[in-house]
Order: sequence, then C-alpha cells, then structure tokens
Amino acid sequence: MKILKVLAAGLLGIAFAGTASADELKLAHFSSTKYHLHNEMFLPLAEKIAAATGGDTTIRVYPAGELGAGPVKQYDRVLDGVADIVYALPGYTASQFKKTLLVELPGVVPGNKDITRKMWNNIDVIGDEFRRTKLLGLWSAEPAKLLMAEKKIEKLSDLAGLKIRVPSKNTGRVIEAWGATAVSMPITQVYQALDTGVVDGVLVDTSVLTSFKLGEVVKYVTTGMDGSNSLFMLVMNRDSWEGLDDGTQAKLGNMTGAEMSQGGHITMSTSGVKALEKWVAAGGELIELSSERAAEFDAASSKLATALIAELEADGIKAQEWADALKN
Repeated sequence: MKILKVLAAGLLGIAFAGTASADELKLAHFSSTKYHLHNEMFLPLAEKIAAATGGDTTIRVYPAGELGAGPVKQYDRVLDGVADIVYALPGYTASQFKKTLLVELPGVVPGNKDITRKMWNNIDVIGDEFRRTKLLGLWSAEPAKLLMAEKKIEKLSDLAGLKIRVPSKNTGRVIEAWGATAVSMPITQVYQALDTGVVDGVLVDTSVLTSFKLGEVVKYVTTGMDGSNSLFMLVMNRDSWEGLDDGTQAKLGNMTGAEMSQGGHITMSTSGVKALEKWVAAGGELIELSSERAAEFDAASSKLATALIAELEADGIKAQEWADALKN
C-alpha cells in the first residue's frame, strides 16, 4: 500500500509539472518591478490572458534581467527560447530591423506625430523584419531630448567635442550630424556613465529621468529640436506562439497588437511628461530652444533620412516604400 501511495504521488507530481510547463509563458524584461511598463503593460497582460483562458494559459513575468542580464541580448533570448516573450528595443539589434528603424530619424514621420499609429496602419510593409518572431507590440516614446550632466546646451555649437550616449546606430547619425561624438550603450549603463563623466549627456525620452533615475545625475535638459524616435517591441518566440491552440492565439492576439501598442506609447509619453515635471520641480533646468536655435539642429539632421533611404535601397531593402507609407 505504501508503495502504491508513493507511485500515485509521483504520477500526480509529474502531471502537475507537465501542466505548469505547458501552460506558463515566460515574459522577460530588463527593468525593475517599479518600471511603468511592468505595471501598466506586462502584469495586466498576464492577468488578462489568465482570465480569458480560465487559467489554462498564464504568463509569468521575469523582471530585472532574471532570465539574463542586460537589455541588448533580449531579442536573442526570445529567438533561443530562453523566454517565450521579451520586451526589447529594435535599435539594440539594428541589423535585424533596418527598414523599421528608419522611423528613428527626425522627419521620416511628419512632425514626429502619431508614429505608433502610422506604423501599425502599415505594419505589413515591415512584416518581413519580424518573421522570426510573433510581433505582439511595437511603439514609440516621445521624441528624444538632450539630457546633460554638466554641460548646458543652448545652441548647436555647444555640442562640439562632447560625448553623447545613443541607443542605436541611427540615433548616432543624428548626434554626429549635430557635431558631437556618439557613444553606444544600453540604458542600464547610462547612470554610471553620466556620473563618472564617461559621457556628457544622452539623447533619450525624458521618462528615464525617473525610470532609470537619471534625474539624479542630470542637471540640464534641452528641448525644442526634432530629436530621434526610439522604438520598443514585445515579441514572442515562434514555436511558443504556434504551440498555443487556435482559441488562445486569438485571445492573445486580441489583447496585443495596435491597441496595446498605442497604450504603450501613451504610458511612456505620460511617464516622460511626469518625470520631467518632477525633475524641474526638484531644481533641474529645462532649456527650451528658440525657433531660430532649434532650426540649426533640424537643418543639420535634415538630410539624414534621405541618405539612409538611399543606402538601404542600394542594399535591396524597400525603405522608400516604408517612408512613403508613413507620410499618410
């Protein structure tokens, strides 16, 4: 009898282990549990899919690099199946998303307005760049501002000789056109780099003043020029997606895509506005360029998009088609 009980317990344990393994999806990101998207996108998505499937499919969120440190390798982790879903920046693996990342350059979307909506209205044009994963979300933050540790930027020439951190190659093109030196590094390293003088500033949206505590080491923020546009994505391992039954795929599909992406944009934009207001209230100095000074920046970067489109077209990438679609 004792042997039978042990066997029964063992079989029951195997059954529960198999069920958990089959139904639980792993969502990985590199930020803390206080990060705005962790609380306003990732956890709510987990709650929705669990409710919609009666608990048959769940998502466990792994924050702060628990499935692998650092944001740069997030995309590799979803390709390799370390995670089923990851939050990542296309700019960190720019070679995979050359056409998509044209959006990073100022002027590609007129006035840098409605970027997220315009991308999703024309998502089929860039579908080939996401063929290795299932695209769940793609959105932009507000256009980047110059966040500076010690140097005040009031005109274009103030950037000469300075080192500015950038998240991607295209953002680096903007900084170089403005006369500074671009230094590529993930956002998780920027606080220390600013604090120790490795870089003088960063071109980024202002939500990081709070979410990555850059407000503690930034004295000046300059705005008014057309900055670069960073993109963010939520992508799923292809095998993990195809392993879901049709009903679950439909439910997860309805929860993600264009509507969730617009929510991601709103969350990041709202966080940026609040973070900037809080930082100014704490004594930070906001420099708003005059139209004349801003025009100097914009003129310097005005030909970047045309040049990149020509480069991509020469490599067989239909960048002009994407640029034309985004005008509408």
